[in-house]
This record gives sequence, C-alpha cells and structure tokens, in this order.
Amino acid sequence: MRYFRLIENLPGRDPLGFGMGPGRWNINVTPLIYACSVSSLNFLEFLSIKGPAVTESSWKLVGLEVQGPIPELEVTALPLGWKNRPFPRTTQELGSIWAKRELSPCLKVPSSRIPLANYSQEHNLLINPLHPEFNEKVRVTDTWDVSFEVNR
Repeated sequence: MRYFRLIENLPGRDPLGFGMGPGRWNINVTPLIYACSVSSLNFLEFLSIKGPAVTESSWKLVGLEVQGPIPELEVTALPLGWKNRPFPRTTQELGSIWAKRELSPCLKVPSSRIPLANYSQEHNLLINPLHPEFNEKVRVTDTWDVSFEVNR
C-alpha cells in the first residue's frame, strides 16, 4: 500500500528517520514513524499541530510502499478522549504497547483531525522502526520538495 510522510528538509535527514520524542500514539523513548494514507492529510496534521510556524521551514514529502497486510485499530478499541488535545496518556500507552510487543510493523489508526466516519479510507499509519520486519516491509519510493508557503 502507498503512504506518505512529511519531514523537515534538513541536510542528512533520513526519509525513514525517527526521534525518541512522544506523540499522540507513543510515549517518550518509544520511537514511531507517523505516515498518512493520503498526502494531503500530512499537511493538515502539521498545520493543525504547528500552526503558521510550518512556513518557517523547508519540507519533503516522502512516498512509502508498505508490503503485506496492515492491521487496523478497531474503533471500539479507541480510548475515551482519544481525539483530545493535548492528547491523552491512554493513546500514548496504547501505541507504545503495540510497538514494544512488536505485534506488527505497521498499524492503521484514525486521524483526530478528520471525521471518524472517514476511517479507514483516510487514516494515519504508525510504523515501528524497531520491528524485526521493518526493513523488508517499508521502503521509500519517492521524495518531493514541498512548501506550506503560497508561491507568488
């Protein structure tokens, strides 16, 4: 399946690189790579998190190919308040447990930015870079320079 991620365009930045910081679906020191099923969802996610500060950086859109079946987080398994901002500890624990148990290389999760009715056609993807099958299941297909600024 085809996925996309948005990364800051920094010298030497690996398109599949990751940090150890927390996110909606992971606690601190549990690395996850976040991607989206459609490229535009990446922009919505970053704009809603970072606001106008996104125009201060240069960006790359990364195309990914994910091999094999991808499990999906069931709507009935979503913790209460999963869409809240700041995000609840319960979503961080859910994603971190999934990653630490190495249940699969990837997991489909809903975006808190769009209606839940759009899941699973439009969704986010958690990628576990420490999963033993990561290198054989996830590969970069393309990268494009992109911008949040309006070209005039």
